[in-house]
Amino acid sequence: MPRVSVIIPAYNAAATIAGTVDSVLEQTFQDLEIICVDDGSTDGTIPIVKHYAERVRLIEQGNSGPAAARNNGARNSSGEYLAFLDADDIWTPQFLERSVAALDADPALSLVYCNCALADSEGVALDTSLVGSGFDHAPSLNELLTQLWPIMPSAALVRRSSYDTCGGYRDALKGASFRFEDVDFWIKMREQGPFGYIDEPLITWRFAWFPKQLKRLPDYSKALHVFEAYLQERYGVSAAPLVDARARAPRSILATIGLKAMRDGDRPRARAAFARAIKVDPYRLKNYLRWMRTWLPHRIAQSLSGGSSRRTRSDRAYQE
Repeated sequence: MPRVSVIIPAYNAAATIAGTVDSVLEQTFQDLEIICVDDGSTDGTIPIVKHYAERVRLIEQGNSGPAAARNNGARNSSGEYLAFLDADDIWTPQFLERSVAALDADPALSLVYCNCALADSEGVALDTSLVGSGFDHAPSLNELLTQLWPIMPSAALVRRSSYDTCGGYRDALKGASFRFEDVDFWIKMREQGPFGYIDEPLITWRFAWFPKQLKRLPDYSKALHVFEAYLQERYGVSAAPLVDARARAPRSILATIGLKAMRDGDRPRARAAFARAIKVDPYRLKNYLRWMRTWLPHRIAQSLSGGSSRRTRSDRAYQE
C-alpha cells in the first residue's frame, strides 16, 4: 500500500500534462501511486498519459467536472494521504517530502498546503507567489467562510481519513459552480481538523487564461445561486464575498502580468494583458488607464508605473 495517492484530474490537458506527470516522477519522496482520471478529453491527453503506463494508472470517465474526477480517483486509490494535482501545475521535487513530514508530525491536521509560485499559461514565471500578506497562515473556519483563502488543490496534501469523513468533493458543484468545488472542500475539511501551512512555494500554479487561453472562464454570476443556498443553509453566511473575490482574481492576475511586462519593457505583452483584464471586467477603470499607458513613450510610462514594487503582492489577486 503506497503512503500517498497522487490523483491527476485531466480534461483536454495535452499541452501541459506531461510536465505535470514528470514533476511527480521527480519527487524525492517516492512511496506513491499515480492515478490520472481523464474527464472526457477530446484532444491528445489520453495518448500522452498512456506513454507513462508503467507508472501511471489511467481511468477514463465521461465529462463530469473536476470534483467528480477527483472523487473517482480517490475511490480507486489506496494511499494514506491524497494529493489532487491539476494537470497544468508543477510540483518542486520536495513537495511530497515536506508535506508528508508535516502530516506525520501532527496527526490532528486534516491537510497541509504550501505557497505557490505563479506562471502564465505557457509556463513563464511571473516572479510572484500566490499567498500574500495577511494570508500567510493556516485559516480558521470563520476565515474560510468570509474570505477567499489562497489554497490551490495542487498545493494540498490531504489526510484520507478526513477526506472520507467529510465526504470528499461535492460532485454537484459542476457547470456554473465548478470553480467553487475547492472552496467548498476546504470548508468541509476544516471541520475535520486544523490545516498546516508551509510558507514556501513548493509548486508552480499555472494561470490558464494568458497568453494562451487553456480553459474557459466561468460565469461567476451563475455560480452564486448554487453556492449561496448551501452556505446560507449550513453556516448562515453569504457566498457573495467569496464569489466576488474569485471573479476578481483573473482580472488582478492579468494586471500583475501587465505591470511586470511594463517593468521589463515588453509593452506589447503588457498591452495584451491589460486588454484581457478589461475583457474580464470592463468596469475596472484602472486597467483602461494601464492599457493607455502602454502607448506612451517608454520613459514616461516607466515613471507613471514607478510605484509598483518589483515583487507584486500576490494577495492582490484575491483583494484588488
